[in-house]
Amino acid sequence: MNLKALFFQVLDFGVQQDQSFHHKRRVKSVNLLNLVVILFLLIGLTNWFFIRDNFPIVAELVFMIMAAVSLFLSYKKYVDIAFALFTLNVNFSLFFIGEYYPPETGTYLFYFPVIVSIVLLNNPSRIDKWSLFHFMVCLVFFALSLIIDLPDWQIKNIESSQIKIIWYYDVFLSIFLTGLLTFLLNKTIFNQNKEIIVQLKDIEKTKAEVKLSLKEKEILLAELHHRVKNNLAIISGLLNLQEDAINNKEAKQIISETKNRIMSMALVHKMLFKNPEFKKIDLGKYSSQLIAELFNSYHLKENVEIEEIYDAIDISINLSIPLGLILNEIVTNSIKYGFKDTAKQNNKFFISIKKSNHFVSLIVKDSGDGFTKDFNTDLETSSLGIVLIKSLTDQIEGKVLFTNNNGAKIEINFPNN
Repeated sequence: MNLKALFFQVLDFGVQQDQSFHHKRRVKSVNLLNLVVILFLLIGLTNWFFIRDNFPIVAELVFMIMAAVSLFLSYKKYVDIAFALFTLNVNFSLFFIGEYYPPETGTYLFYFPVIVSIVLLNNPSRIDKWSLFHFMVCLVFFALSLIIDLPDWQIKNIESSQIKIIWYYDVFLSIFLTGLLTFLLNKTIFNQNKEIIVQLKDIEKTKAEVKLSLKEKEILLAELHHRVKNNLAIISGLLNLQEDAINNKEAKQIISETKNRIMSMALVHKMLFKNPEFKKIDLGKYSSQLIAELFNSYHLKENVEIEEIYDAIDISINLSIPLGLILNEIVTNSIKYGFKDTAKQNNKFFISIKKSNHFVSLIVKDSGDGFTKDFNTDLETSSLGIVLIKSLTDQIEGKVLFTNNNGAKIEINFPNN
C-alpha cells in the first residue's frame, strides 16, 4: 500500500454510511488535523537546533501520543471522544508551549490555526453541545495562558538572539499552518459538496423515475376503475334484457333492485375515476347523485320534495362500496314503502350527513307511514334490504337505529378515520 492510499485510509477512520454529510466531513477533518498535529510536532523537533538541551522532548512525545490515540478512537468509531481529545490535546499543548517559551517568541499565534480549525469543523447551521464544548475549551485555555504564569515550566538560559529567531520561525509557521489548515479543510468541504451535488442529482433522477412510475400506475388505476364501471354497466344492461324478457312482477322487482345495487357500486368507481387521487370520494356528492338516479329510475323526481344537508366529508375506497350499498337500500326502502301512494301530496324525503370529530352521522327520513308496530329487525323474516343495511353497517363498525318520526327514520353512526 502506497503512502497516498494509507493517508486516505486513515482519513476514513470512523466514517459510516448512515452518517450525515456534515458528520462525515467532521470525522475526516479531525483525522486530518490529528495527522497535521503529528506532522508539525515532528517539524517542531527542529527547535532542538535552536535551544538544544532546553528542548522539551518528553512533552512533544506526549502530545504526539495523544494525537495518535485520538486517531485510534476514530478508528474504533468513538468519533466524538476523538474530537474532544484532539481539542484538549491541541489546547493543552499550546498552553504548555506558551508557558515554556517566553511571550516574545509569539507562541500565542498558534491559537489562530486552532480557532480556524474549530470553526470549520463545527456545523455553522446549528449550535450543539459539542460545538459549545470545543469553543469553551479554546476560550478557557486561551484565558489561562494570559492569566497563569508558571516559572518552573519556563525555559532557562535562552538568549535574546534565539528568541528573535524563534519569533520569526513561529510567525512563519503559524501563518503557514493557518493557510494549510484552511486549504485542507476547505478542500474537504469542497469535495464533500461535490459528493452532495452528485447525490442530489441521483436523488432527482430517482424522483423523476418514481414520478413516472407513479403516473403509469395512476393511469392503470384509472383504467381499472373505468373498466370496472363499464363491466358493471354491461351487467346492468344484461339485467335490463332479462327484466324485459320476464313477466313475473316479483321477479322484475328483484332484478330492478339488483340493478340499483350494481348502479350504486358503479357510481363509486365512476367518482373514483374522476378523482385524481383515486383514493377517496366526496360522500355528499356521491349521495346526491345516487338519490337522483334512484328517484329518476322510479319516476318520482317530480312527486317528492327532496331536502339534502351534507358536510364536506371524504371517504376511502374501503368505506365507499359498503356505504354506497347502505344508502341504496335506505333510499330504495323509502321509495318502495314511503311513497307508494304517488298521488299523495307533500311527499318529503330528507337526508342529512354530518361529521363530528372522527364520526359521521347519517339520517334519512321520509313522510310515509313509517315502520309497522311489530317491526323487528332481529327477526329472520326481515327483508333483504334491512338485512343488508344491518350487516353492512356492522362491516363499517357503525350503529343503526330504526324509528318512526312522522314517517320512517333510519340513523347510522360510523367512524371515518
